[in-house]
Amino acid sequence: MLTQQRQSFILDLLSQNGIVHTAELVEKMEVSSETIRKDLSYLEKAEKLVRIHGGAIPIEANNNTPYIPFRIRNTQYLEAKDSITAYAASLIEENQVIALDYGSTSQMMAFALRKRFQSLTIITNSVQNALILNDCPKYTVILTGGILDKEELTLSNDFSSLLDHFHIDVLFMTVSGVDSKAGLTDMQISAAKIQNEMHNASLKTYVLADSSKFGHASLVKICKIQDVDAIITDCGVSDATQKEIRAAGGNLIVVP
Repeated sequence: MLTQQRQSFILDLLSQNGIVHTAELVEKMEVSSETIRKDLSYLEKAEKLVRIHGGAIPIEANNNTPYIPFRIRNTQYLEAKDSITAYAASLIEENQVIALDYGSTSQMMAFALRKRFQSLTIITNSVQNALILNDCPKYTVILTGGILDKEELTLSNDFSSLLDHFHIDVLFMTVSGVDSKAGLTDMQISAAKIQNEMHNASLKTYVLADSSKFGHASLVKICKIQDVDAIITDCGVSDATQKEIRAAGGNLIVVP
């Protein structure tokens, strides 16, 4: 199979499945993994896809940050997310009221809380988080309600706001992009609305963002980086980017 044929095949498979795996491509096209890596690298430079560990995903032409499905994000940057959420869990105490939004890092935060604490009240718009915490006997789990996003397993609610009536000790916010100029951004308008409502109801807000989120700006603005208490990330953020975020007024915490 010629190079152009292989690359067309990769893009067709990507369009059908939303993801391609290097091992699968090697098997289907009967070429070496090095050949596939070169093809994926070429297609990424041509802005046809985005490479991830073990394969590639589509790129959205109309968005600075490509949309990555929830099921795929759950497999990315796990070590970094584990370090971030472990540190974040050390910032709270038993019996506090904690808000969690949606997403893969938020899900890992739910596991970190479950492992470390016996009694918490959790407010979340994530069905997945609610299920993770469901069998913790001394946890009170409050779902914000609304319309189910079947891809993200999150709830959006434009009808009324229960959050206006809640006191929240700490919000752990997750985002799609962290940029010194654009601030903290996300891809979904409805989700960003709930994130802001949680932020306004919280005494403290910590952003949990692995290093891949830095230098990107998604479609929907949430707030400025100086509007949150801290942004917790991993050591993959470059020194130059750390300096830029801090110069813009952001409190950046880098965990090993």
